[in-house]
Amino acid sequence: MSALRDRLVALLSGTVGEGAARSTVDAALEDLDRDPDGLDQRAALEVLEHIAQRPGLIGVTARFAKSRLLLG
Repeated sequence: MSALRDRLVALLSGTVGEGAARSTVDAALEDLDRDPDGLDQRAALEVLEHIAQRPGLIGVTARFAKSRLLLG
């Protein structure tokens, strides 16, 4: 498992739960044709931006997660 993928899940899971966060991140990775083991910071931000386009709580959470990821 990718440590950065797990970080994305962790950034989202506090609000939407781990199961929903994991499935959302995995779906975004598939949509973007990204290898979870090959993620770098730029690709992780792209994944969060993709999720941020979704309506509702998950989209809002992804927008905040982008800021947290950038801050480190």
